Amino acid sequence: MKCTVGALSALRNLFLTACATLQILSSLYLYKCSVPACAVLQVFTFLDWRRHRSQSRYIHHIQTIRESGVVRSISRPVMIVAALSAVVAMYNHLFVVKPPWLPAWLPSPLTVAMEPIQLTTIALSLLLVFRTNASYARWEEARKSFGAITTTSRDIARQVLSWLPNTNEGREAKDTACRWLIALAKSSMVHLRDEHDLRQEVGSVLLEEEVARLESSGNRPMYCIQVLSHIFSSSGLPFNLVVCLDENLTRLVNAVYACERILGTPIPLSYTRHTARFLMAWLFCIPFTLWPYSGWAMVPLAALISFVLLGIEEIGIFLEEPFSVLALEHLCGSCAECIQSMRRSDTEISERVGGKGLQVQ
Repeated sequence: MKCTVGALSALRNLFLTACATLQILSSLYLYKCSVPACAVLQVFTFLDWRRHRSQSRYIHHIQTIRESGVVRSISRPVMIVAALSAVVAMYNHLFVVKPPWLPAWLPSPLTVAMEPIQLTTIALSLLLVFRTNASYARWEEARKSFGAITTTSRDIARQVLSWLPNTNEGREAKDTACRWLIALAKSSMVHLRDEHDLRQEVGSVLLEEEVARLESSGNRPMYCIQVLSHIFSSSGLPFNLVVCLDENLTRLVNAVYACERILGTPIPLSYTRHTARFLMAWLFCIPFTLWPYSGWAMVPLAALISFVLLGIEEIGIFLEEPFSVLALEHLCGSCAECIQSMRRSDTEISERVGGKGLQVQ
């Protein structure tokens, strides 16, 4: 009878601890099935910045925790650590309950001293910090490189609209150049992601035969740059102006190559793998260390510790491939809107200032 009471008491403690842990994790795991793992970031407005600095941001971040791609990605390993902690807690409780409920031939619960955990914490922290810093550096370079594509495209549009003559041939060359500059930004986005359809992105910008030629090319961004190069070389502009346009095209080539390099060369895999293995081994040792200090409370504590550390490591993974988290759609849309706006206002501006474009001498 006493054995049954002890077992029931242990089961009750396990149930209460599991409820406290699942309150943090279960909703995150279920929400994972209905929302993509990583939502696309949006470009901040003034209202977004005010919310970002608001004193109520802590409550807001807690309320929107289910929308976090990082939380959804780490929910399964956090649950594994919590489950291991619950099993260790149950074994320790049943082993010390009086009278013993477990058979005498079972070994005593394994206990890990706190000193090895403390000594390895510094090494684990350095690995996570270096991993996150390296990933952020890649994110920053990707943001600047893709931003160079859209910024240089706008500058080329300005030069083309200002320098080409307002003749029939000149206006046709302006329209063609603006179309391919917009197509360059959108095809670069498609080139750097695998969830976009090229025809859907550029079908409203290019002509049908142009879309077909772009689809059949091996490197879509470089094909757009090559078309622009031929447009400028046959535009009849003075040589020094063609050289200025060609320098901007070279900047586009460098920016496209920088994006391709970031996409194709991750952080050395041995560093990533060792960090993940070290982190999981460290977390699996936590339940065997916390029982003498916290008892059943070690289950939610182990879940919380794993949530924090795995979250830091997952942020590094997200930032390592930055094009899936950068707001490329907004950058491409803003670039297209700017170029189209300049093209619409080009005739009006030319008439107001009395310009006819640069004429070939």
